[in-house]
Amino acid sequence: MYRDDEIAEDTISTFKYSRAGLNAAGIHNIEQLTLLLEHPHQFKIIRKYQKPNFYKIDDSVQKQIGVFLDTETTGLSHHTNKILELGMIKFEYCKSGNVYRILDEFNGYQDPQEPIASHITELTGITDEMVKDQNIDPCAVGNFLEEVDIIIAHNAQFDRPFFEKMFPTIPKKAWGCSRADIDWKAEKIESQKLEYLAYKYNFFYEGHRAVIDCLAGLHILAQTLPISERPVLKDLLDSCHKTRSRIWAKYAPFDTKDLLKARGYRWSTHPTDNYKAWMIETYEDQLESELKYLCSDIYHAASINIPIQTINAYNRFI
Repeated sequence: MYRDDEIAEDTISTFKYSRAGLNAAGIHNIEQLTLLLEHPHQFKIIRKYQKPNFYKIDDSVQKQIGVFLDTETTGLSHHTNKILELGMIKFEYCKSGNVYRILDEFNGYQDPQEPIASHITELTGITDEMVKDQNIDPCAVGNFLEEVDIIIAHNAQFDRPFFEKMFPTIPKKAWGCSRADIDWKAEKIESQKLEYLAYKYNFFYEGHRAVIDCLAGLHILAQTLPISERPVLKDLLDSCHKTRSRIWAKYAPFDTKDLLKARGYRWSTHPTDNYKAWMIETYEDQLESELKYLCSDIYHAASINIPIQTINAYNRFI
């Protein structure tokens, strides 16, 4: 139960009431419940996540199979850090964005062959003893994903490089991101953190473990956006399947870095040529105007050869 105007983005505490707790707390809890009934507009009640048997049933609709994926890792860089835990939830969905049934779960630990940093254990709850001599079988992962049409992660820019580094032989799938592929700000939801989104959809969960994060993420995808009233998953599907152009502002003058950063460019490494440059992704209909901006405001030239990659759901987030 929350005062909606007192909620903090990173600190969400929960009043948990049980029948025994109410009897033990006595008059104090009764007064709180009375206050809730008298002033319902000042409070928000949320429930602990419970895995549903299904979301929708409709045998007349042609369904596809998706996977919500999450990794827990030894650190933030896929170049130097390793996966500790892989969780995946397989589910049915349709093109209109409806989620139907949860089909299967996958969970595996991986021994990183090095001690786990204390702050990682504190964050995830994963200890050296839990992962000792554990290995995630690539064949089992490949079989789990064999009939899957799309893989979704809440931060695919993080999870996909870790995943594909560890399982390079698994055939490429379309990827979507429940953080980047949904315009949460347009829905008046200012934070894209998974726990905060759960709060906005009236539930909480024990986070930072792979499978429960996947279940929570899928639960959010099965909801409706608060303003547009579109299925959340529909917004993601429409966005992730759009073709984009990745523009590399190679050799941009150093004194333009603040302009580029403010416009949405980020400092990145080119995936094949390995140079570093400011990069932005745009939709195809925005490509021409973005190139004009670079020529006029960044390079101050009538024309310049600017590297461009075509990005789709199969090669995105790499």
